[in-house]
Amino acid sequence: MNHRERVLAVLNKKIPDRVPLDLCNSSNFINDPAYFALKKYLNIKEDAIQFRKNFTANYYDENLLKALDIDFRHVWLNPPKGYQNKTYPDGTFSDEWGVVYKLLGNERAIVKYPLKDASESDLDKYPWPDPKAPGRTEGLAERARSLYENTDCAIAAHAAHTYGFFDTAWIMRGFNDFLIDLMINKSFAHKLLGKILDIFLGLYDVYLDAVGPYIHTVTHCEDYGMQTAPFISPALYKEMIQPYHKELFAFIKKKAPQVKIIFHSCGAVYPLIPYLIEAGIDVLNPIQHLAQGMDPVKIKKEFGSQIVFHGAIDIQQALAGSVQDVEKEVKQMIDELGQNGGYIVAPANVVQGETPPENVVCLYRTAAEYGRY
Repeated sequence: MNHRERVLAVLNKKIPDRVPLDLCNSSNFINDPAYFALKKYLNIKEDAIQFRKNFTANYYDENLLKALDIDFRHVWLNPPKGYQNKTYPDGTFSDEWGVVYKLLGNERAIVKYPLKDASESDLDKYPWPDPKAPGRTEGLAERARSLYENTDCAIAAHAAHTYGFFDTAWIMRGFNDFLIDLMINKSFAHKLLGKILDIFLGLYDVYLDAVGPYIHTVTHCEDYGMQTAPFISPALYKEMIQPYHKELFAFIKKKAPQVKIIFHSCGAVYPLIPYLIEAGIDVLNPIQHLAQGMDPVKIKKEFGSQIVFHGAIDIQQALAGSVQDVEKEVKQMIDELGQNGGYIVAPANVVQGETPPENVVCLYRTAAEYGRY
């Protein structure tokens, strides 16, 4: 099988020749220090695309993907033409949504939640991003078509400059305040989530008009889990968030019927999995198995007939350990999640900056060799 055939086999519940490999998906990029170390380790001389700024991971390198025999290539929605984050004299900066950040080393911290003191009427007056602003899809149809026609890779689409519903809402409102909204200020929460939905629908409308015929997956990222439990109960998710997921995912699949939805949420989200499936996801990422309840054997047994699994290679201990630790981890995840297909190998989150480059190489070479059916 070639790369695309391998991925499509797994996405369609068939057994491939080996487990597919992914890297630089929205949820498993490489933090910049680890990227440059890996590039040096693999003797890659060519410059990469710096496709965004002020994130922990800002580079996308197709030469790196070729060197590791990755089965996917990726296409991102653009920011508006000419858009730059606003910067302020104190070194802080704001994004398109009006959230103000500051950089702390390689991390960024929120210093202003623009809707913290907002009322429902304020939501109608807020300067929301324009989903159809000029430039958002500039060059994307050509890039997606070129990847489709000139490579044999599966093509993954990402709205990389947005978060999901829960994350966008709390980042604008404040985490504690939005959790309170979900419980006792439900009218405000629904109006806020509805505003976010309208923007997401607009973004995917123009995005899929450009790339829809050429892509195989769409990745949607937001985080519902701590290390020990979900942030919200399944009942609250079903009441307050799931309707917006259902509408967005149905819209995406109507615009591009062949597309599968990859849904990312870190942490202990086991209680939410049935409800995410009900919402329309096809692939669950990242199966962060050190989190409570995220036992890969149990999750595969209970949900493996309904969804595909993506990720699972632990970044907290295994990738930070020895080559032997990585090899053991990769083989274990393939054994547990890859039985009869249904598994795409990738890091369980963004590869951290201090990760040894030989560990990343070991991950993919072990998976390619051991993960044969």
